[in-house]
Amino acid sequence: MVPSGTQVTKVAVLAKAPIEGRAKTRLASQVGPERALAAYRAVGELVVGRVALEVPVCVWFDPPGAEADMRSWLGEDLEFRPQPRGDLGRRIAYAFDRHFSEGAERVLAIGADAPGVDATTIRSAVRGLDVADVVLGPAFDGGYYLIGLRAPCPELFRSVPWSTADVLRITLETCEKRHLRTCQLEPLRDLDGAADLAALGLDR
Repeated sequence: MVPSGTQVTKVAVLAKAPIEGRAKTRLASQVGPERALAAYRAVGELVVGRVALEVPVCVWFDPPGAEADMRSWLGEDLEFRPQPRGDLGRRIAYAFDRHFSEGAERVLAIGADAPGVDATTIRSAVRGLDVADVVLGPAFDGGYYLIGLRAPCPELFRSVPWSTADVLRITLETCEKRHLRTCQLEPLRDLDGAADLAALGLDR
């Protein structure tokens, strides 16, 4: 567990409900909806289960009416909240704003599709926020699998071309313009396409 003497930390997990046709659509177009959904469910259970043992977790889910599906998938003991409407940036920024306003002093946001995220990842991110304003976990596709902040910074989530190879670069540029100190974690692969399924050993 993160030591009790440290700052109050919260992890926001942004996840799509495990509904065929709504989750992992790119992967589904390549390997079929059943395989895509099975892989997503397995990875999500793994990631959330690991992280919830380390720090308090809130699962922000989409679509808003899918709470029962989310609880059935990830467990009844977690906190669940529906994501607001808007693009991914607005939804991430909203989660940060809510957790900070409720007393969290460090907030990490992750997806449910990077199986390499574990307790060590969370500890490294928390330590990174000892010296940096923003912690980023680079993904192999040019995005990021984790972002951590010590204070709200909605500018980091505006005018970002989500789901492109430019997400991390533009985020780092914004940090530089705002004179925010950054720390980067080990790059990890998330689950987007058939190549990721194979590289992660999930194609068996």
